[in-house]
Amino acid sequence: MKKTTLGLAAALMGATAAAAEMIEVNGANLFYESIGSGEPILVMHGGLGLSHDYLRPYFDQLSETNTVVYYDHLGNGLSDKPDDYAEMNFDRLTSDAAELMTALGHDTFTLIGHSYGGFITQEFAINYADRLDGLVLVDTVPAFDYQPTVSGPDENMAAFGKLFTQPMADNDDWRATWNPVAEIYFHQWDPDVGADLDELTNYEYRAWNAAGALLGTFNTLEDLPNVPTRALVIAGRHDGITVPDAGAERIAGLLPNATLMIFEESGHYPFIEEEAAFFEALNGWLAE
Repeated sequence: MKKTTLGLAAALMGATAAAAEMIEVNGANLFYESIGSGEPILVMHGGLGLSHDYLRPYFDQLSETNTVVYYDHLGNGLSDKPDDYAEMNFDRLTSDAAELMTALGHDTFTLIGHSYGGFITQEFAINYADRLDGLVLVDTVPAFDYQPTVSGPDENMAAFGKLFTQPMADNDDWRATWNPVAEIYFHQWDPDVGADLDELTNYEYRAWNAAGALLGTFNTLEDLPNVPTRALVIAGRHDGITVPDAGAERIAGLLPNATLMIFEESGHYPFIEEEAAFFEALNGWLAE
């Protein structure tokens, strides 16, 4: 789970070459970073309540052949915070993504979504399929009709229980609760990687608190069969929160043009735990 040489090289490249700016979309400023050149790829972060930073430097290596765009969803990271987080609904989040890429001059693109970003990505594909050259869903689910299989030490499980039963009081509370949970989302935990992820992340407790209610009606089971986009659906075998049989395996079975990949030594973050194999597979699929 240590950052590979390739990942470190990408980090250095990103530090010197990424354009980081605010852009006005749908009346709010979104923070984005763009790196590389070539066919565009938009990467959506999860959480909510986190920022796009945990995806870097890992996905930066795609910039060797593509333009890679990261951004913080409305209400997250460095993007504007709405007075009323009810504005942060799926219609707004998907429209933001579409308008962001239009503003950056990308009519069509490949869309990658991880975890909660995968929920938004599915909604985007249902409503904006004409904008997509490809669809990549990483450790996500189409509906919440299953039981997670997360397990770990008592203190981590206590944090997990708190996370899903009560609102976070402030950003310190959110950060302190999230980090023990993130630990048990990995198959093999590396404290150094965890420290890096924590240091990078811009936490926003209000986005996390609003995210659960937003999922109350989330269900793409009926709509995914109508999405024609070429898709790659990925999961870590040991992911206990978006478990493969309820998540990636169902999604791949529903999408008419999907390839399924399961990474056997990973949890919720296969792009970290099996970085080399993950990006070899993803780059191969992108090149097809």
